[in-house]
Amino acid sequence: MFRFALRLCRPYWGSLLLVAACIVVETVYVAVSPLSFQYLIDDAFPSKDVGLFSFIMTLLVIGGAVYLGAGLLSDRRLARVNERAVYDLRAQLFRHIAGQSEDFHQRFDQGSLTNRLTADVSAVDRTISGVIPRTFRELLALLIGLHLLFQLEWKLALVMIAGFVVLFASPYVLQRKAERSSEHYRGENDAYIGMIDEVLKGRRVVKGMHAAPYVLGRAERRLASLLTAGIRVTFVYALLDRLPQTAFLALNGVMIGYGGTLIFQDSLSVGAFIAFFTIFMAAGQSVSSLAQIIPSLIEAGVSFRRIDEVLRYRSPLKLPSRPRTFEGVRDGFRFQGVSFGYDERTLALDDVTLTIPAGGMTAFVGQSGSGKSTALQLLLRFYDPKQGSIEVDGIDLRELSETDYRRHTGVVFQDSFLFNDTILRNISLSRPGVAEADVRAAAEAARIRELIERMPEGYATQVKDFGGNFSGGQRQRIAIARALIGSPRLLVLDEITSALDPSTEAEINELIESFRGERTIVTVTHRLASVTNADLIVVFRNGSVAETGTHRELLERGGLYAKMWEKQHGFVLSGDGFQAKVEGERLSRLPFFRGIPFEQLDSMSDLFVTEKYDAGHTVVRENDRGDKFYIIVRGRVSVEKAGVRVAVLEDGDYFGEIALLKDIPRTADIVSTKPTVLLSLRREQLLQLTAAYPSMREVLERTLEERMK
Repeated sequence: MFRFALRLCRPYWGSLLLVAACIVVETVYVAVSPLSFQYLIDDAFPSKDVGLFSFIMTLLVIGGAVYLGAGLLSDRRLARVNERAVYDLRAQLFRHIAGQSEDFHQRFDQGSLTNRLTADVSAVDRTISGVIPRTFRELLALLIGLHLLFQLEWKLALVMIAGFVVLFASPYVLQRKAERSSEHYRGENDAYIGMIDEVLKGRRVVKGMHAAPYVLGRAERRLASLLTAGIRVTFVYALLDRLPQTAFLALNGVMIGYGGTLIFQDSLSVGAFIAFFTIFMAAGQSVSSLAQIIPSLIEAGVSFRRIDEVLRYRSPLKLPSRPRTFEGVRDGFRFQGVSFGYDERTLALDDVTLTIPAGGMTAFVGQSGSGKSTALQLLLRFYDPKQGSIEVDGIDLRELSETDYRRHTGVVFQDSFLFNDTILRNISLSRPGVAEADVRAAAEAARIRELIERMPEGYATQVKDFGGNFSGGQRQRIAIARALIGSPRLLVLDEITSALDPSTEAEINELIESFRGERTIVTVTHRLASVTNADLIVVFRNGSVAETGTHRELLERGGLYAKMWEKQHGFVLSGDGFQAKVEGERLSRLPFFRGIPFEQLDSMSDLFVTEKYDAGHTVVRENDRGDKFYIIVRGRVSVEKAGVRVAVLEDGDYFGEIALLKDIPRTADIVSTKPTVLLSLRREQLLQLTAAYPSMREVLERTLEERMK
């Protein structure tokens, strides 16, 4: 901890030496001034020597003025050193975190980082401004006091040292317990801060879905854990504070008793005893203070370790010693035998080889967990392959200048994250200081310039609540303008229409089409209707490339893509996304409706009801009554048992089919992970229909029984 603090203060050595000199002056005065009692009581007062009395008082007054001046000077200099050192630490932390790969954020979650950047940095602040100077002052006072005490009475001094050893050593009995308690409390606090951040960001979901009881339940459990950890650490620190006080009181009684015995034996004068006892009290107070500092040192030590842990983290992304420049995509990208896993146990990509042509539009598609998003993250160099390589124009991405590569790459993510700043600064994020004409050109390309310029403050309009004062489509267009500001040669799109309504999605897809030919476009989506015009479609399955080709070629091939296309089509969705309908022909492709005449299925399609949910809503709870069957028109849901995800369902998937005829409880929770549109059919309505069409019931019973075997 002291090494870390001194390293932070190294640029300010001159000021530190001045502070140390001032502390020496202060401490010497406080330690030596009690000697005046011996001369006053033994010499000046008995003989009424006014001259000696005046001389001693003059020395005390002059020394006091010097003491006060040195204290003010040290306080002023220390404040400057402390604030500059803490400023340097905060800047270093921000620079370090900003340059990290995704591995770093998997290692340190958001709550942990927030706590380290706030509470732990504050602990460093307190340590440099208070704990370290106080430790130096008390140690110096103790050394001077011990020297003076041996000069006055060496027998008493030996007794005092023996007591001081016990006093100072007592807190070490609990040191390791205190460290463990403090680390545990910090961990609980990290989780609590992370939960607060999550709730604040998801407050619309909480409000809209009436999820306050769920959130309050989580908060109460987290607060209970924090309470238990807080009680433990507070009690341990109270013991650390009480042990030195108790030891000092006992030593105080021993000193009075032994000192009085020496006076009765004429081995010690009254003046010398008072001077000794006064110096002893000061020295004892120094020892007591040092012992009381131990809890602060333990707490600060935990904070220093936590900050040092962040600063020592080194990204697994290797930086080339001589990075090669990147000026754009001329020939294209090549995945050559690429394998990658987020941990050592499983592979998200397994021996992937594919080519992305320059100047065209390439789409990565596949079911959730197929590896398409992982391939995109490797292309963006958020991670490096564990095996194989990704090359652009024949050059391994690991050999390129990361700055150059990022400068020529524009990326739009699914969440359209905007900063709470002006629209101008959000668009010019990667090009601070760029001319406003370039910002207007990017907004024009993203087809949002007219909307921005109609606003009263134009490009100076403030983004609030991370974009909450804009619609989803507007946020996405601002994000697209931000990606286009540097005229990138590579444009990467990650599920950018997944949370948009159909009409806005169509507008964004039309916008993306307008970029073709100007740059290389790579898009990830699970919605196949968005990429029917792509130059190349890469279909991922279980971390491998299942097939590649154009939309028409893949449909003619009748493989995985054709099955995905068939699953996602046969629905009619209104432009605002609030009303959906399933066609009878689409129902006929479900295994348990196969063989039922189309006219009966057309009648059934009219019974389906549209249900729309925001992300985070529990559609079905385990053990609830199973009275509905659902088809996912758009969106994604997670199938969870005991809080563990066991499956992910997307567009065209269905669940709850057993509820059509069997009145049994649900076997899992179904939670929407993004805005989702469902079509639901109630069991009672189906039974009424099967009563009219007995053949339908026979087919349903037979196929459902086969599925349940």
